[in-house]
Amino acid sequence: MLETRGVKKAFGGLVALKGVDIAVPPARITSLIGPNGAGKTTLFNIISGALKPDSGKVILAGTDITGKPPYRVSQLGIARTFQLRNIFHDLSVFENVNAGFLKDQGSRPSENRERAMDIIAYLGLKEKSNRPVSSLSPLEMKLVELGRALATRPRLLLLDELLGGLIGPETQKICEFIEDLRFKGYTILQIGHEMKPIMRTSDWIYVLSEGEKIAEGPPETIRQNGEVLAIYLELEE
Repeated sequence: MLETRGVKKAFGGLVALKGVDIAVPPARITSLIGPNGAGKTTLFNIISGALKPDSGKVILAGTDITGKPPYRVSQLGIARTFQLRNIFHDLSVFENVNAGFLKDQGSRPSENRERAMDIIAYLGLKEKSNRPVSSLSPLEMKLVELGRALATRPRLLLLDELLGGLIGPETQKICEFIEDLRFKGYTILQIGHEMKPIMRTSDWIYVLSEGEKIAEGPPETIRQNGEVLAIYLELEE
């Protein structure tokens, strides 16, 4: 579904990515983990078009999308959530989710409204569809942002710390949604720091450190990787 090939990016004298290759297969959950400053969000920004790489390529389903602007990347089927909530707090749940259809010029407003309500119901927010997002819990705000991403009808979901900042039952709920989306055939690339949910939901994990890929593999392989443990990960038992 998605590949990055030799992606490099520097900001002045700071090298954020040093030739990163990853592959994200369809209908699977792939994760990027690593300490702060490892280059995870920079790679997301390059994939989504917010940044242009200094060199390297981003390939989506065989098409080179390197350097395309964010609106075009979205039209091609990549949707993204953000670590810092990127939602309209003064608008309602419905208005936020419905905003995901703005790029979809070919569909009728009535069709969009119906699909928006279907997404809201799927996320368990139907009774709060007319409430302002500012009145919601942190978990519900994350679900609204996920809903807006789903409204774009994505081929690939980029989830930036969707699992972060939640307590146990809330994390469990988000994990259930992520796993169900994989079951429904969505392709997901996620960034995470919370190790238990990342290990639970991932099919494949890439580990970045100081802009380089230092390990990759299924969760159990990463859990037992001595270099990963020694350098920067404190895995919970």
